[in-house]
Amino acid sequence: MKKTTKTKEQLMDELLELQKQISSLEAVQAERKEIENALKLSEEKYRSLVESTDDSIYLVNRNYQYMFMNKRHLERLGLSEDDYIGQDYGGFHSTEETRDFMEKIDAVFRTGESSHHAHRSRRDERFFLRTLSPLMGADGTTQGVTIVSKDITERNEMEEELRMLSLTDELTGLYNRRGFLTLCEQQLKMASRAKQAVYMLYADVDGLKIINDSFGHKEGDYALINTARVLTDTFRESDIIARLGGDEFVLFPVGTTEEYIDLIVERFQKKLDEFNTKKKLRTVLSVSVGVTYCDPDCPYSIVDLLDKADKAMYEQKQRKKQP
Repeated sequence: MKKTTKTKEQLMDELLELQKQISSLEAVQAERKEIENALKLSEEKYRSLVESTDDSIYLVNRNYQYMFMNKRHLERLGLSEDDYIGQDYGGFHSTEETRDFMEKIDAVFRTGESSHHAHRSRRDERFFLRTLSPLMGADGTTQGVTIVSKDITERNEMEEELRMLSLTDELTGLYNRRGFLTLCEQQLKMASRAKQAVYMLYADVDGLKIINDSFGHKEGDYALINTARVLTDTFRESDIIARLGGDEFVLFPVGTTEEYIDLIVERFQKKLDEFNTKKKLRTVLSVSVGVTYCDPDCPYSIVDLLDKADKAMYEQKQRKKQP
């Protein structure tokens, strides 16, 4: 067989082609290395973000089993990194919490959409805002659900404090006018539906201007505070007591019937007399009280009831002035 001899030019062409292939492989390897470094850096940044947050972050599968937990959530459950993989959510929470959690996880798997829910943990009675997001696979189906649980306990407490501040009187701690109107409106609606009569008591501190002029506004404030104390000592927690402003107080004795309304007024006067006897004050605490009645067959608005009770109180105040 005749041996074929390659020319110098052919050998050079083959060498150049081999060099091109080597350069191409080196470029591919460099690109792959760059991608691996980028992925590693991205993973490190993601893990740093997940581990540095105060939020609990965890991942569950279709069977409600843990697939991932960040350190914050591990601390909340008292687990180590080797203890949780494959563990059921229900193994760490009450039956009620587990049932609620499973329903919400099922909804994410069913819809493929994120959801947000307020949640109160029975473990430590703290409040959380949970965001449930689907973890999508390459085929576009939901493979798991990621939960980010943000502690909103302090925010809730602040909102409740602000709400109470908007409904309560700063000096006495009773409801203010806004709080009284809000609560009484609800009670009037309930009484109207049940065809029940309701009563309202309007109380006014006697001689507050004289106290302020004679002894100063600080003494006048004491008179208002002490009136509030006698009122809260006389009435039930379920009754609505408010300071409307100045020397005016109003009471809504929830569920009180006609046979008891006079006894309530007498009991308040008795408590007031006992207070004056026990406390050595510079002035005697005196309060005029007016009572009004709302017939279920002819209901009044809350404003009308206040106006009627105010007039009844004024009449009693005038009778006190008579010799």
